[in-house]
Amino acid sequence: MTIVFKYSVQPGDSLSAIANNISRSSGVSGQSIATANGLADANLISLGQTLKIPCNDGAAYWNYQVGPGDTLSTIAAKIGRCRGLSWSQIAAANPDINPDIIHAGQRLLIPATEDPAATATTSTSTDATGQPAVAAEHVGYWDWTWTDSAPLPGADIAIAFSGWADVDKAITDSARCRDSLQGERYISLGGGSETTGAFSRAFLDQIDQAIVQGRFSGYKGLAYDIETGEAGLANAFAASFKRAKAAGFKVLVTVSHSAPYGIADRVVLMESLFSDGNIDFISPQLYSSGQESHNDYADPALSWSQYSAAKAKIIPSLVSATNYPDAQRYFAAQGVTLSGYIQWKQAG
Repeated sequence: MTIVFKYSVQPGDSLSAIANNISRSSGVSGQSIATANGLADANLISLGQTLKIPCNDGAAYWNYQVGPGDTLSTIAAKIGRCRGLSWSQIAAANPDINPDIIHAGQRLLIPATEDPAATATTSTSTDATGQPAVAAEHVGYWDWTWTDSAPLPGADIAIAFSGWADVDKAITDSARCRDSLQGERYISLGGGSETTGAFSRAFLDQIDQAIVQGRFSGYKGLAYDIETGEAGLANAFAASFKRAKAAGFKVLVTVSHSAPYGIADRVVLMESLFSDGNIDFISPQLYSSGQESHNDYADPALSWSQYSAAKAKIIPSLVSATNYPDAQRYFAAQGVTLSGYIQWKQAG
């Protein structure tokens, strides 16, 4: 199952109504969305903005909240990949919800129904010997906890990814794939959703308590997925990293592109991350939707050259391992040496 986008539940929604509306809009164009919203410039939409998505029969529209990296064309493309979506498919992609009781503001993972090329197979990421087709000092992969996938052969880093800024939910969801992870096992904490993945001081306190209580046993490392959350947490993050290292964990930090998209003092935070000796790996995400065929380096938040100051090893997250040579060339031009990569696309 490939997750295409995240949908914010609107008042009066049900899973069947959501599936029906998305299916009725399949084939909508970016220009049609722009027209429905009276947008003079189709390239100017902002994170969190609510867009009216027209149905092809012209009878109605539904609301979509713009997410990180969205453009009108990518939104239209994602909708197209959900043609014929059923409520049961949405329920299967969101096992922690009660399909009969959903609430306004809740974020749902919406799966694709048409996905001819998005899912990787072992042959695209490995060679005949079972080793990574693209060699590197460190090779990792994100294992989505809500769907079945195969380990990435040759990986030395494996991350159980749930997207939760809730320790209990992260541990519960990650248990589904923990024992099948290949390489050093990491559990992810936090995520890209402003409602379910945002970092706060309270969430960092949860993590610190869980470290002390030994609740992350079975994992070698903690992966802090810092994309959105409260400002002013640089010192709290540093304290949490130090506590994790003292407990014997490795520390990996991943951010949306060059810096967290939803943290107001993201530049200050990144400077703190670069100077922190308790971080083993920093993994900037070179994608937005996770469906890109090439690395996405466009990000005005922070110059990529500033990554040269990092004490941690830089191992970017890529849609596919095949994009690593391009990343090496690009970062080398910025004065940054890469030490590997983490693949986002699932291996089967």
